[in-house]
Amino acid sequence: MGSEISTGRKRNSHPYDWCVDESWVAWQLFEALGQFRQEKEAGEAIWDPCAGSGRTMVTFVENGFKVFTSDIVHRIDPDQYQSMKLPVFASADFLEVKKAPAACSIVCNPPFSYVADIAEAFVRHALRLATRRVCMLLPIKWEGSQGRFRLFAEDHPPQAVLILTQRPSMPPGDMIESMGRKAFNGGVVDYAWYVWNVQQPTKRNESCIIWLPPLKSPEELLPVEGLA
Repeated sequence: MGSEISTGRKRNSHPYDWCVDESWVAWQLFEALGQFRQEKEAGEAIWDPCAGSGRTMVTFVENGFKVFTSDIVHRIDPDQYQSMKLPVFASADFLEVKKAPAACSIVCNPPFSYVADIAEAFVRHALRLATRRVCMLLPIKWEGSQGRFRLFAEDHPPQAVLILTQRPSMPPGDMIESMGRKAFNGGVVDYAWYVWNVQQPTKRNESCIIWLPPLKSPEELLPVEGLA
């Protein structure tokens, strides 16, 4: 699943907000968080509960993590994984899941708009189920809301907001084939990874904002101190 179309001016969203992010989006998160060394050393899994075609989890599979995926509809594309073993998949509505498949961090591109406040519902539910971290990819405009003041400032301040300074293309999954080369030809919406530390909740007004460099920037993408 996903957020919203970022490849054109006209909104043509999928009914379940299934949008496909580019592979470098998860890679930047992976590197910024020190290649998820904490999870690796603890033997914990990574779970994507709105997996869509499965692209977000490719980075974790190719780096040897135990990966679980789930979604309302099975859309995992084997071609994304080439010769790698496909991650475990379960058909499920995330908001109805009562228990995580294993001790894990949750990393996903959640639905954003097909039901009112669904992204916030995903965040709150993920924070109940994850055992280490929750990482959600969402439009930056999502944080500018009176309605989410309680989430950000009172209940669950994020540990960090990692801003993608290079805009990702994020076309609806069911339109990629018909869009051809235009599908991933530059995005128009700004996104960020919102990161929560479940084990050490962040105090109010102590969230940090990090700008991740563009892909062609000469600046090396290093692990973020305090997050890795």
